[in-house]
Amino acid sequence: MARVSIKHIAEKLGVSNATVSLVLNGKAKNGRVSEELIEKIKRTAEEMNYLPNMAARSLRTGKSKTIGLIVADISNPFFAKLARYIENAAEAMNYQVMFGSSDESGKKFEKLVNVFIEKSVDGIIIAAPADSENIILQVDKYGIPIVLVDRAINSIPVSSVQIDNEGAAYALTNHLIGMGCKRIGFMSYNMRLSNIKGRFEGYKKALTDAGITFNPKLARSVRFERFDEEIRRELEELLNNDIDSIVFATNRVGLQSLLILKKMGKVEDLKFVSIDNPDEYKISGIPMTCIEQPIEEMSRRALEILCRKIIDPSYKIIENVTLQTSIL
Repeated sequence: MARVSIKHIAEKLGVSNATVSLVLNGKAKNGRVSEELIEKIKRTAEEMNYLPNMAARSLRTGKSKTIGLIVADISNPFFAKLARYIENAAEAMNYQVMFGSSDESGKKFEKLVNVFIEKSVDGIIIAAPADSENIILQVDKYGIPIVLVDRAINSIPVSSVQIDNEGAAYALTNHLIGMGCKRIGFMSYNMRLSNIKGRFEGYKKALTDAGITFNPKLARSVRFERFDEEIRRELEELLNNDIDSIVFATNRVGLQSLLILKKMGKVEDLKFVSIDNPDEYKISGIPMTCIEQPIEEMSRRALEILCRKIIDPSYKIIENVTLQTSIL
């Protein structure tokens, strides 16, 4: 006979895997799950001869020594480095890391969160996709420690570690202005993300402070789902508006844009600046001024905050760390 899992119980009762996991791991307290449902889940687990796995046992006796990490796009060099640094730092603290990539999808993000809860992680570090506030609040309500990295969500009380996004974009835009540029484009993806919003505000502020009128036609954004197709289209729009330079909000946007512009024979006509990953741009052979995020420090600080919350469940201080950067 196949072993009964949390998923089997959840399917029989028509509830989520996470709810069953919380009940069976003794985490459904303080009104998070109704007493009636708690008893129903326990009774069904007993009737189905459910045997808890080692992770569940470890949660009841202490900690699983496992943390979850959800990044936005593991194919992005920035997030790949972030994952590696967090894994290295976690290993030094005797923690294992479970990885997941949301691909900027709210649905996939929710599934990953539920999997991590079912696997009894001690806490989760998250690069949150857009519109993920409700899911994050629900996890926080369950009492599972969370730290946001790369992106903060100001509307909810959750600790975070990020750079000064507005200041970084302001410095880069000012660099182009100092080179005589006046028709400065801005290329990004998903303007709903908090880090991108900050970078956009920094770009606009630099223009305003320099007496350059902001032109909304010069600020372009693409969707993650149709990334390559939309990059080409938005670049054509910028070129049609006589830009002399571009601020790339992320390295992934910048690298793909440069490949397209190179094919179009437009690279030598423009100046470029970007946030993230100067080494990747060096490989392209195209001159680029960058601000590199301090990924190792971001990883270390996020893990330190998370561990404080794991070790002491009564530690409720919200820590919002903003790291400063400089042009390379």
